[in-house]
Amino acid sequence: MSAPTVARRDPARVLHDVLEPYHAVVYYAPQVYEAFRGVGLSGTWRGYFGGRAAPLGAVTAPVVTAAFYHFRPSVVAATVPAVWEKAAPEKVLAARLAGVDAALRAVLGDVLDGPELAEAASLATDAAGACTVPGRILGAANAALEPSSVPHLALWQAATTLREFRGDGHVAALTHAGFDGVEALVSITAAGGEVREDIQARRGWNDEEWAEGERRLRDRGLLDADGELTPEGRSARGTVEELTDRFAAAPWNALGPAGTRRLHTLLRPIGERVINALRLPLPVPTDSYGS
Repeated sequence: MSAPTVARRDPARVLHDVLEPYHAVVYYAPQVYEAFRGVGLSGTWRGYFGGRAAPLGAVTAPVVTAAFYHFRPSVVAATVPAVWEKAAPEKVLAARLAGVDAALRAVLGDVLDGPELAEAASLATDAAGACTVPGRILGAANAALEPSSVPHLALWQAATTLREFRGDGHVAALTHAGFDGVEALVSITAAGGEVREDIQARRGWNDEEWAEGERRLRDRGLLDADGELTPEGRSARGTVEELTDRFAAAPWNALGPAGTRRLHTLLRPIGERVINALRLPLPVPTDSYGS
């Protein structure tokens, strides 16, 4: 999630913007959900929770709630751990990769065997290899998966590790700021980073819980009576985003400025193509790159 109070030229943020579309095929491509249905995971939530949590093993609902952070606990509990009775995590992981493979072949078929994608896969894999483990539950779980020898899948695995590594850091930043799951969503919508009707439904919170989150933020002086962030609220939200970028810096520091810039150059047109083909609700990556 992003807030307009934070500059978008930090390398960690700019690389997130070009990596996210490639990773996000797992949430939007019909080929992925077809693969999940093939192992018994019908429906959006079984595919989402099963597919994203499978690297952790057959974990319980509280573990998924803690790791994913923004979801209403009852929404998670309605799917986890029952999802593992439909398909063991190993089968879910195999279906996930097969679905991603089919989706990427459909969207990027003519570039999958090109030298640019292979170079991007190598650079992203090097960056992902520098992701630290402590405190990064989803990042570490994805980093521990068997690497693929196929470039476009190796790139997807690296993008996923980097994405979840960053997400783990974002959770740490939210916890540091004292935002619980619903408060985090209220604050990002107040900052203009999300539309309430979209994000509230996707995360499962009802109107009463949303209103309670707003009340708690008002009581802390972070939200005003009109539902806008106060100066203190903007500062708190900005700190979350700044910390998220700082906590995500390790792989890009390891890759170095030249390698990071080159990966951005390689990924930008790929990300744009994926967004347009799947109509992803993501901003199209720009040419700009942080210094």
